[in-house]
Amino acid sequence: MLGLLKMLWNDWGIEILVLASSGKEIKYTDQQNVPRELEALLAPLLLVQLGNPDTITAYSIEDNRLGLRQLLILIFQVGIVVYILIRYWTTLSNTTTLSFVYLPMFLAGIIKYGELAWALKSALKNFGLTIEEIDKQENVSPLFLELPRDIPGLELISKAYYRFDCLKPHLENWFYKPFHECLPWMLIDAYLAEDMFKIIDAELGFMYDVLYTKAPIIYTRKGCILRIISFFSIVFTLCGFTVLFKKCLHHRNWEVVYTFVVLIITIILEVYQIILLPFSDWAIIQMIKHHNMPIMLQCLRVLGSWSCRRKKWSNSLGQFNLLSFCLHDKQLKFSRIIKFRGLDIEFRKSCNRKRVELPIVLKEVIVQELKEVDQVRDPKAITQRGQWALERHGCLNQFRWSVKRNFDKSITIWHIATYICYDSDIILYDTINSHVETSKLLSNYMMYLLALRRHMLCTTAADVIFHHAYTKLMKFLRTGPSIIRDEHKACGILGSDQGLLEESNSDRSEESIITSNWHVLQDAQRLSRSLMEKENMWHIISSVWVEMLCYAASNCPMNFHAEQLRRGGGLITHVWLLLAHKTERFYTSD
Repeated sequence: MLGLLKMLWNDWGIEILVLASSGKEIKYTDQQNVPRELEALLAPLLLVQLGNPDTITAYSIEDNRLGLRQLLILIFQVGIVVYILIRYWTTLSNTTTLSFVYLPMFLAGIIKYGELAWALKSALKNFGLTIEEIDKQENVSPLFLELPRDIPGLELISKAYYRFDCLKPHLENWFYKPFHECLPWMLIDAYLAEDMFKIIDAELGFMYDVLYTKAPIIYTRKGCILRIISFFSIVFTLCGFTVLFKKCLHHRNWEVVYTFVVLIITIILEVYQIILLPFSDWAIIQMIKHHNMPIMLQCLRVLGSWSCRRKKWSNSLGQFNLLSFCLHDKQLKFSRIIKFRGLDIEFRKSCNRKRVELPIVLKEVIVQELKEVDQVRDPKAITQRGQWALERHGCLNQFRWSVKRNFDKSITIWHIATYICYDSDIILYDTINSHVETSKLLSNYMMYLLALRRHMLCTTAADVIFHHAYTKLMKFLRTGPSIIRDEHKACGILGSDQGLLEESNSDRSEESIITSNWHVLQDAQRLSRSLMEKENMWHIISSVWVEMLCYAASNCPMNFHAEQLRRGGGLITHVWLLLAHKTERFYTSD
């Protein structure tokens, strides 16, 4: 509700600002005599609204790189407001009295918009570190070691903050040394998988605030002082307005009542934001730095427990099953219009996606597999997408062909093969274990990325690969003695010794260079048959999927991970941050 009011006020305020700056009198249909002194008040009031944190959009990651532009916009906005105030002051006789209303609001507007420009400019600030400064961090005594151990969640937040402050994952060229070499007290390998993900949640929360909000500015000494000044300036404006226009309010003058309501809404929004200030991990960090004060320790006991229980991200996993999509795909209404615009397949994919809660068992399997990956790649970046897992299980030579293809093709082949193996095991044994369930979830998640979040995989052929696999599956399901409408029957045919239909020359002529000579269903059938011969089949499948996820996460640009934060975060972003703390980047020891 508050966000809607702010959006409406921004729209109305911009129109009023344009009219006022153009020299035209603002008139309404029901009344012609509008008090001119009220028109000037709307200009600084609009400046206050433009400086709110909600005005920082998803595109601010690019805006952060244009700090000079933000400063110029601030100067331009302030210049317009000054011009409007001077223009009205020259035509009014009681300028001294009205200054008590205009100037405090003008001051609050400058502070608000200045904080916005300050936050955007400092988000990607990189001062750099020298090797000596990094080496000195090895002897740093972390502050959380001095805190009482009986406060739940406090240690996790503290460690998350120190890890974020050292790594600075939002900076692409940040110069740092991996934790396992210089900061062993920052490692989280000894924690449970659930606690490890809570630490990563808090780290991503800090990253989101730096890029999308003014939290890093507000929770400083200067930020607190500016917040107090701006709040009391708005309160002082409301009080002065009430005194000067008391008679107009009593007679219910429409313009005066409207301005009074807008001021009240502004105060409510400001109070609401102030109330939320203590309920933030940034506030908890500031309290930790002053934990020797008795009142701070009491606040930490309350806020630490609250932060530990608070849901910091969606904790859900996107799911997309290619076989299910082909079997249950339906034409949408107005499909001809949508297809004409080239959006038909995208809408249908969006309608067939699902989201499931991320189970603890999946977190445990991911953490365990990450430890295996770290032993092989330490401390280099991820360069393999299944080879290490296959080598660890002693079957690299047998399955090398399936992971040496293009990444898009490997995901598609393993996705179909995983579902064939899953259906076979459910029918034969009617039981599932942790690796079976996690393999299915990861398979659907990677296909979800390929179908709907292909930019996270850093590939340019995802659309072509998906359309090719979709076409071949649809032909397989609809060609033959009868149309296949059951998933179990389709998996049974794909997993059996029964051969698939041979492709005709006309089918191959429609293929692109990327998909030429690629028989996706035959490859998936071959892979599933070979996997079902292994006793540790699901250990192999889950290990390969986790390694593929690690490869996708580590090779995805930081900007895409940052943009994912505004959607509540995702598993691939969590894995990226887990890997980043142990990956060497821009550091060479003497």
